[in-house]
This record gives sequence, structure tokens and C-alpha cells, in this order.
Amino acid sequence: MKLAILSDVHANGDALDAVVREFEKHRPDRVYHLGDLVGYNAEPEKCVQWAMENAAGGILGNHDAVVAGKASGEFFNAPALIAAKWAASRISYSSRDYLGGLPDRVLVEDEILLVHGSPSDPDRYLFSLADAAEELSWLAGKGGPPVVFFGHTHVAAAFVRRRDGRTVFVTPETVRLKEGERALLNPGSVGQPRDRNPLASFLLFDTRARSASWVRVPYDIAVCQRKVIDAGLPRFFAARLAEGT
Repeated sequence: MKLAILSDVHANGDALDAVVREFEKHRPDRVYHLGDLVGYNAEPEKCVQWAMENAAGGILGNHDAVVAGKASGEFFNAPALIAAKWAASRISYSSRDYLGGLPDRVLVEDEILLVHGSPSDPDRYLFSLADAAEELSWLAGKGGPPVVFFGHTHVAAAFVRRRDGRTVFVTPETVRLKEGERALLNPGSVGQPRDRNPLASFLLFDTRARSASWVRVPYDIAVCQRKVIDAGLPRFFAARLAEGT
């Protein structure tokens, strides 16, 4: 089975449209999202409605929680909180209900765990090899599944626990897991990449071959930037789209 995993769409309808068009080439059997459908950009309703209609499952992100009224956003910076409150005032009741009903983890086929931040904490950012090694050890101790997809950082990443116990960072291009290996895999961000590559990012996972491939997709950044500015959202969000930061 081929899964498409996407994360951190952040109300970027133009990037989402480009990713969906790319799906036509790869024909995934199922699509899952790892949270933060909303925030930062100007099309929260469009992105949530797409997920409701097309995703096989999804995860509650920290921005989703604030927009749905499940969290206060007390730890958000000022621009992020402005964007979250703006989105909350503009999404439909059905979209708010959908976001509010999303879980903080989803198990797929008993072998794959979907989370937003990390297996142990939905709000934890996993950037470093040390953090990934700690999470993989925690998960193994709990008897958790061998493959975890996580988002939150907006950075494509692959951390693999080898059979000899070593945890390594593998360049996120194509990764094939061997029998007995565990992995934390981040598809990167659809709507606001932060790896200095402005192209929308998602991941394809073949459950039979246990292989992951990252896909980068161009989209009309200028159009999305104009929507952010016209909506009166902080211009900072528009500027960073072109920088991939």
C-alpha cells in the first residue's frame, strides 16, 4: 500500500493544490496529515475542508488546537496568535468541529504511528539526533510501532535506529528500512517549509517495501503571498514563504 503523508499545510491553499496535483502522478492509496492545517496563511477553510473530504485520517496540531478552541495559544509568538485568532473567526462550524475532534496520535496498520510533534509529547520539536534517539528508545520501551511519522518542525528529516542500536540521520530523499530497524520520518511542510527550500514537501511511503520517498513541489508563491497581505495577516508570513525559513 502506498501512503501519502503531509504535514503543516498552514492554510496555504496554493501549495496544497500543487501537492494534490502531484498525487495524480503517484496515485497514493491513502492520504494522512500530521496536523496544523491552519495558521499563518490565508486559506484555513479551504485546507480543512480538503482534509475532511480526502484524508483517511489526521492529527491535531498545536495551531489546530488554538483555532478549535482547545488551547489558548499562550506559548505562541504574537504574529502566530494573530493568525490563529484570524482563522478561528473565519472557519465554518464543520471545520472547527473537525479540528477539535482530531486525535493526538493515530495508529495505521499496527506498524505506523502518526503524531504531530513526537511520540512522547505532541508539542515537542524533534530537530537533533539526540532528541530522536531519546524518542526512539522511549517508543521501543513502550513496545510501540517501528515507523513514526511526525511534523511540527517544518523540516524534512529521517532518523533511523539501526539493528545494532545506533541512531543515524539519513538524508531525506529515499530511505528503505531493513528488517528490525525503527525510524522517525518527517515529511516536511506543505505550506511553510523551513529548510531553506521554499518548495512544498510531502512524503510517500510504501508499506510493503518499507521505503519512504520525499517529494518537493513548486507552486505560485507570489499568489499565496498576495492572499496573506490582502487578508491583513502579518507580512512576515508572506516574506518567509519565498525564503523557505
